[in-house]
Amino acid sequence: MRCPDIRWGLVCLMIAPAAQADEQSLARIARISGSERLRLFADGKLLETGHASRSAVAQMKKGLETQGFYHDLGTPRVIATETWAAPIISYDGNINGGVLQDSFTFNGLVFEADPAFRAKGGVVMGLSAGGVVRLAWDNGRYVEGLVRAEGVWSPRHKVGRSTAELALCSRNHVTGWSFLDLCYNAAIIDRELGTSTAQDVSLSATQLFQTSAGYHELTAELSGAHYDTGRQTSVTLSWSAVWDGVATKLSLTHAAPIPGETALNSRIAADVKWLWSGRTMGLGLWHQRSGGGAFLGAPRADDATGVKLSYQLRQGLTAQVGYMTNQSSVDFFDYAQASVTFRFDNLRW
Repeated sequence: MRCPDIRWGLVCLMIAPAAQADEQSLARIARISGSERLRLFADGKLLETGHASRSAVAQMKKGLETQGFYHDLGTPRVIATETWAAPIISYDGNINGGVLQDSFTFNGLVFEADPAFRAKGGVVMGLSAGGVVRLAWDNGRYVEGLVRAEGVWSPRHKVGRSTAELALCSRNHVTGWSFLDLCYNAAIIDRELGTSTAQDVSLSATQLFQTSAGYHELTAELSGAHYDTGRQTSVTLSWSAVWDGVATKLSLTHAAPIPGETALNSRIAADVKWLWSGRTMGLGLWHQRSGGGAFLGAPRADDATGVKLSYQLRQGLTAQVGYMTNQSSVDFFDYAQASVTFRFDNLRW
């Protein structure tokens, strides 16, 4: 094992034997994986070969610093701050939070939804913005605070939608490539027909490792959430990986029921990303099952399935199209919905 500088001793101790796959290629794919730690792991593997460029070495050093490494015990220190903003252009099939069915049949009777409570779909435009700060208190351990908000407006319907989110996390390096995180999240969504809130506290353990085929990140998370409809505990297992040419992620969630409410029971999601002519493409599939509630006395159980495809049109602009269907034991909740979003890279400072 070769280290270009004694300051990289921590990295060299954390890194396993060299991968059989091309480290340069894996490091490039890791940058589109969406995982900060997996990207750092791949950069470390590239550094281990002794052929990393000067810019790659500087990039990894910066990555370590922004995750609290090189911080000595003593006075806590701000290691990273960032604010951002980006425009939003998308098609939203339910801007106002209304019902997606105009009518339904129950016990031979036809019911029609009040037009005032029907979903309004159309193009929305707006702005998203946020900021993050990290405060290191020990080597590889830091507290992170994040705020994020967005607001959109539909010129056609003269109606808007806004969301806000707050997150506070304690992120901790344990040993080697093992991490333990404790997070609190709160979110609010305000639509024309109502406002919903959610809060959750989660504890997650993460392990990164290498195989002959690529780099992997396994995470197990226990979460306790509080919704407007009640409290719910869930367990999520996720596996992110970087292979030769693609980055993948698979997650499985199992949630406890909320008495008397239709709530998430289980969810499976799979995503894959790759580079095509130097631009990022992505494909995602998910399926979830919900149950536990009732409608007009009839038990309700839903199965929802969705697909999304994204493509980087040019530097700083990505297009995403999606389609989902919901099949319910109560016809009123059957629907299909399409979405189109143009995502601009954040302007950061």
